[in-house]
Formats: sequence, structure tokens, C-alpha cells
Amino acid sequence: MIVRKNVPLLIYIFLSILLFSGNVEQKLAKANFLCRTLYYPFISSVTRIEEIFGITNENKYLISQLADKTLSVNKLERKLEQFKNLDIEFEVDNYDFILVDIIAHSGNFQERNFIIDKGRKDKIKINYPVISNRGIVGKIVSVSQNYSVVLPFNHSSFKLSVITKRNKLLGLLESDIYGNTIMSFIKLGSEITLGDTIVTSNISNIFPEGFPVGVVNSLYESQDKTHMNASIHPFADTSSLDRVIVLFYEKDKKYESELNLND
Repeated sequence: MIVRKNVPLLIYIFLSILLFSGNVEQKLAKANFLCRTLYYPFISSVTRIEEIFGITNENKYLISQLADKTLSVNKLERKLEQFKNLDIEFEVDNYDFILVDIIAHSGNFQERNFIIDKGRKDKIKINYPVISNRGIVGKIVSVSQNYSVVLPFNHSSFKLSVITKRNKLLGLLESDIYGNTIMSFIKLGSEITLGDTIVTSNISNIFPEGFPVGVVNSLYESQDKTHMNASIHPFADTSSLDRVIVLFYEKDKKYESELNLND
């Protein structure tokens, strides 16, 4: 009985002596032989366990990736739903954006700015364009960590290059201290009529080209009689806005450095 119990031990001792005898090549050959025969079930089990652990870790990684993708899809779906609810009347599909709330105003009624509830932590930058579902609203002029200030288009400090949508006639959008908005510096004799739609120009450093501004409702000569002005009825009513859209748009200005325009 004692001998039978010691048989496995004797076998292991014998195998150990067998493995340690001979030169390096002989030891490797014997080890490979034993791995393919006597030790195969044990080695196979260890290998299988390692494979299972590897698959488990890979599954954990894939589950983590799937969770991230699911969150991204949900975020995009919420963004799309918000976008649909805004009933945008023009194309903005090529630009990332964020929907923000107007939480306060600063300044006098016709010279006031908007304060919105998003800031630097939301990746908002100075000069980002701001729009509503009807047309342009203004631009970002100040950014803090959690808030930003919007200068609206009907503020006397706001200037923007615009064109007529019909024939690309260029002019400058500006407003007086009473909030009256005009398209100025129109060459005398230019083809512009009442009802013409005004949109942003590709010369603008703030907005992409083609964003709606308003319509022409009257024409008159400037005081110096060197050009015409067009009174504009804006599409966006800044006095009734409580929510706007900030576009993540920055114009490519590589031409400035190449032409040394900053010198």
C-alpha cells in the first residue's frame, strides 16, 4: 500500500532525473516530447484557462467600447431630436453646434448683449457665430468657464459682410443705437429691389456663407449721396429669443500668414 502511494512520487523523480540528464539539446528534446505526451492534458488545460481569461478580458474591453458607443449614439439622438424640434429653416448640417439658453441680458434695451449658459468648458470660443431657427443672431464676444456673452446683430457695434441671395451684391450689415438694421455701402445704381433676401457673405470672418439675415423693405441714398442703403427686416427677432444655437465654426485664415497680412 505504501509503495502504491509513492508510485506518482517515484515517477516524478524519475522524470526529473531524465529531464536533467544530457546536454541542452537533449534536455529540450525530452521536454518537448513530454509536453506532447505525458504533460499534454495538463498543459492543454493551462492553455485553455489562459485563453478563457484572454477572451474574458477581451469581452470586458468590447463591452466597455459598446457602452461608449451607445452613449455617443444616445447623445447624437438627443442632439438630433433637439435639432428637429427647432424647426430650422435653412441648412446647418455641415457644422457642429450646441443649443444654449439665454439666461440674462446686459446693457440698454437696444444696445444689450445676451448672456448664455455655456462657456469654455463647453468648447465655446470668441467669435463663434450664433443663430436661431430663423437666421443669424450675433457672435460670441466674451467667454468664461460656464457662461458666454453674445453681441447681437442689431447692436451698434456689430458689423457683418452680407450679400443679396439673388445676385450676390455685396454690402455691410450694421445697426444704429435704436436697433434699426441696414445693409450699407451699396453702389449707386446696383440691382437691388424690395423683398430681396440678404444672406451672409463668404468674406465674413464670423459666419459661413449663405446664412439668412433678412429681407430688404426699403431703399434710400446715403447722406453723402455716394452709395445706397437698404433697410433690412431681420428674420430673427432678438427681443423674443430665449434659446439660440452656437455654431462651432472658425474660418480658415491660412491666407493671412501666407500673405503676411498680420504684419
